[in-house]
Amino acid sequence: MTNIINYGISETLKALFAQLKETPGLNGYKYHHKDVEQLSRYIVCRNYGSICYELSFLCWAIVNHPQYSSSPLLTFFWVQENIQPKTFRQALREPLQTSSGKACIGQEYLELHLGDIEFTISPTRIGVLAVMLELIASIDPAQLANIEKQLVDANGQAVKKLSSELQKLIYAYLKEHIPEASTQERFRSISGWLKRHKLTTQTICDQDVLNFWLNPPAQPSYIKYSTVLDDLLDAIHAIEVVENSFHADHALSLGNQSNSSEQGEINADWVHHSVFEQVENNTDLSWLCQSPKFLTLAQYHPMSAILSHGKLARQLPLSFLRLSIFGGWQSVLIQAKRKSPQEVTDKLQHPPNRQYQDYVAELNDSELQCKYVQQVIAHIFYSLNSPLFIGIMLKQMPTDLQQAMKIWMRAQLANTTQPETSLFLHIRQWLSEHPKAQFWLDEAANLFKNNNKDGFKTLPAITDLDIYQDGSDALDHCHELVARYLLVIAKLNHKNTQLAEIYRSDLCIYSNRFKQIYGASHA
Repeated sequence: MTNIINYGISETLKALFAQLKETPGLNGYKYHHKDVEQLSRYIVCRNYGSICYELSFLCWAIVNHPQYSSSPLLTFFWVQENIQPKTFRQALREPLQTSSGKACIGQEYLELHLGDIEFTISPTRIGVLAVMLELIASIDPAQLANIEKQLVDANGQAVKKLSSELQKLIYAYLKEHIPEASTQERFRSISGWLKRHKLTTQTICDQDVLNFWLNPPAQPSYIKYSTVLDDLLDAIHAIEVVENSFHADHALSLGNQSNSSEQGEINADWVHHSVFEQVENNTDLSWLCQSPKFLTLAQYHPMSAILSHGKLARQLPLSFLRLSIFGGWQSVLIQAKRKSPQEVTDKLQHPPNRQYQDYVAELNDSELQCKYVQQVIAHIFYSLNSPLFIGIMLKQMPTDLQQAMKIWMRAQLANTTQPETSLFLHIRQWLSEHPKAQFWLDEAANLFKNNNKDGFKTLPAITDLDIYQDGSDALDHCHELVARYLLVIAKLNHKNTQLAEIYRSDLCIYSNRFKQIYGASHA
């Protein structure tokens, strides 16, 4: 299986595949690893329809064979283990015939005739078919008795019906354990594109993303720029997860020396960085716009894509600028096309009213709002005499004031055994004696007074402070990710002119491409 296919498979399904490989038999492992691997590919690629059909005909021959009158499937596959081509031939060497059909071993195949249906099974397929039945029995042990009941003296239509039921059983199981087939198809397409262009998750750049959209693979269809970016980012994240899982699965040792990688070891700092970057990805913080409403949707929306992709947003900064401006323009064009060709022409003649610098300004405003709300939360904890105020405040106050307070606190903690509540009272007194700290507290009080969003109109109950602490942590996370992205943009925007130049070039590229897509070449 390719790396990209492995992404998204549940640990339960992985464990089931591993269990099949290690299933004990009469002589060592019951199944050849190559048969388990082949079935795993069938299952993960959702290509199990034909093997269910084939297994159903094989089970018909076994269930109706006179030699296996009692628990035929259990006897054939588990007690006798007729799962090698030679033993398979011997076990079914006697022909069988019922009122509905017949079967016999020919020179090369097991030949079955059920009414007008003729079907052949090669003895070399018995290994994979046996693994498939083991998988089905692992998912639902009651299926063995069900298969036997349905196939006794059954006709060809009953065999087809059983095959359909087995497929539905596996489909229902896989819904909980692997991604949808369409998702896997897109991931495989992107993985193949990356390989053809010799790109890795570390080397892909903004121009590569743009090139993919301008010249996408034939299948599946890629029209929307937002879909291209989303799928590329998801695929890159998937590949990184699989690669890191591969290292973990193979239990490579950790090293701290610069030459550890040459000795087959993984640097511990790299592991720490990789793990936390992956945790950082796909962060949904839209609950910040609920009650209590820390941010409005207008404040949260500009940074939502940055929060979802973290590291990749910093790796592909222009792609996110393009998404914010031209992704929106394409959505307008899609709506216009549903109305009339003239509507599309009109919309193409009116480029976006926002440029890259406007999006940067929106991000700066969102970052500032995070800071303000953090200060409001600090006021809430301070007003309710909660010692947790200290941690929230220290993230927000000016650096020099933070340092002075930390030095004072260390001295207090070293020279006293007073309880936490008493220490907090001393901190309040210390803050009141510092004009700069008092100014910050007064500013926080005014921000709270002017904040009329739900959850901030009055001081909450002390018992409700947990959600405000969670909000403070989330806002701190938002502020950090957006600030790091803006730092990358600032380095890119040389002398505050580079973004304007890139926008003009991109406007020409996107305008021409949209005319091609939406059939408005005369516009």
